Amino acid sequence: MTQFQDLDEFFDDSLRLPVGGKTYVIPAPDAEVGLLCQRLMHASLAVEQGEEVDDPQLNELAAVVLDDDEERDLYQRILGPVWDELRADRVTWPRIQHVGATALVWVAAGKEAAAKIWGSGGAGEAPAPNRATRRAAAKSIRSRGSGTTTRTTASPSRKAAPSRGTTS
Repeated sequence: MTQFQDLDEFFDDSLRLPVGGKTYVIPAPDAEVGLLCQRLMHASLAVEQGEEVDDPQLNELAAVVLDDDEERDLYQRILGPVWDELRADRVTWPRIQHVGATALVWVAAGKEAAAKIWGSGGAGEAPAPNRATRRAAAKSIRSRGSGTTTRTTASPSRKAAPSRGTTS
């Protein structure tokens, strides 16, 4: 019978991003946030390619990612405890946005795609959805949806894994 090694012995489900000489360790999000990121990325890519987004379930997603407050909420959900660290360290908003966009791509598409975003310095090598793209996705989604949207609130902060929620 085949035995599998414990996943915790070899699998690192965190993302380490160096900013200003400090490495921030972003823990993996919970399933809800992970799926949200994947759906957001899928909708954004479809709209950028001129496709119609015909998924009624994305109406709720569109309502979550439209304005500055909701963009901050999305980054808080993706970054978890690192959001508070970045703010406490007085990291500028453009850098927090870059960290957040990189983390979003990491969650939705993996570390290689996130590395392209990170290395682009914000110029956009990989497809991180920007606010204009999210709004276009929302408009496309709403124009084909039921006309009603549901607003969601952020889920409670998730706890980082004990051995992975630290910075160096």
